[in-house]
Amino acid sequence: MNKSITAILVDDEINARENLRYLLNLLCKQVTIVGEAANVDDAKQLINQVQPQLVFLDIQMPEKSGFQLLDAFQNLTFQVIFITAYDHYAIKAFRVSAIDYLLKPIDTELLQKAVQKVEKHLEHHTVSNRISTLKENKKQIQKIAIPYKNDYVIINIKDILCMEADRMYTIIHTVEKKQYIVAKKLRYYEDLLKDHNLVRVHRSWLIHLNHIETYSKKERAVTLNPQKKVPVSKGFKTAFEEVFHS
Repeated sequence: MNKSITAILVDDEINARENLRYLLNLLCKQVTIVGEAANVDDAKQLINQVQPQLVFLDIQMPEKSGFQLLDAFQNLTFQVIFITAYDHYAIKAFRVSAIDYLLKPIDTELLQKAVQKVEKHLEHHTVSNRISTLKENKKQIQKIAIPYKNDYVIINIKDILCMEADRMYTIIHTVEKKQYIVAKKLRYYEDLLKDHNLVRVHRSWLIHLNHIETYSKKERAVTLNPQKKVPVSKGFKTAFEEVFHS
């Protein structure tokens, strides 16, 4: 198929969009980029405006996720290639839904194969059913890749002790007593890991339920193992206790 595929790029990270645009222009000449968006609301407006055949979509963005963008359309008239920082185990799980899912930093060969697959499927059915399957497979994720310095670090979700908000950053604490400072808000990880036993107990803290050693109602604090004390705020106390006692 030699027809051009009209596409838009949706990612809150400008560097990620620039890199993808470069790779597509270099390696996927059949793709014509007709727009870019940095958030879900702008992406929805852009899709309605330009009616692209393909959307390169980051799942986790500030305020709203890529899934919420797809939920905004009753019938999907475009193909989707997810691009995000999940790990390779997640890619295997997501691919059973027949939607391509590429890990940052992008593997150029996999990118080309994903675009070729889109070419073959453009004239077939919408992707609505595959999106439902994809959402279910999200629960199978075991690891995440976090941007750290100039690279990515792979972390087992089960090894995350807690996460701490620090203005525009998140400090990830692991059971091995390592810390990673990531340029993402805590809300980003709250949405990303809500199906993986990480819960909000304070506006500045997410904790992993599996690592709770004690919970003191009197002190309104949780002690995690290995030893770390985290406050439970009044605003999150009721919701946390419901999950804790369930």
